[in-house]
Amino acid sequence: MSKMIKSSEEFEKASRLVSKVICVDERLPNPVFKVSFPNKVVFDFDYVMSYQFWDELEKIMDTFGDSSVIMAVLDPDPVNYYYSEFSQYNWCVLQKGTTADEYWNILNQGPEESPADAILSNSEIVIWLSSSLNWAIWGERSYGICILGFNDEMSKYSSDSCFSIDRAITDLVALNFTKGIPEDVTNKLMKHYSIKN
Repeated sequence: MSKMIKSSEEFEKASRLVSKVICVDERLPNPVFKVSFPNKVVFDFDYVMSYQFWDELEKIMDTFGDSSVIMAVLDPDPVNYYYSEFSQYNWCVLQKGTTADEYWNILNQGPEESPADAILSNSEIVIWLSSSLNWAIWGERSYGICILGFNDEMSKYSSDSCFSIDRAITDLVALNFTKGIPEDVTNKLMKHYSIKN
């Protein structure tokens, strides 16, 4: 069964794993993965934060034989804000066999004293990290995208829900820039998140 991370020991263990793969202090359009994933696809942020995404996540987990995925909110800060205010973390471990209903409930579950602080409502940066460390997803709400980086085992992975970075820039990222996307943002996204042939 999936569960929220509650103890400091569990959080520290998960945090060490996340730090092996994710540049936790970085933000788009800069590189956010410490691992040089050769393959990258993009999802709509709102899709990943939906009930429907669970089937996609299970498909990715099955491809790598993962038993679990850490879902971790990096912004708002899990320690200085979330734990300090609510004595719990906005991180969880999603086990294989979790249902779409359970995923949706975890996204909607906020602290009793502040339901508005649920992951679905109050998260700017969210990451998903596989137990195999062979793939990770970086989600950034202000860009409207989630980037899945993965190793060669999934090189044939495809989904109707995936975007290439160039299509994501025009169809998703552009919606978040009222005066147009700055050229340097487009250039950096293309440089860091295009699939290299």
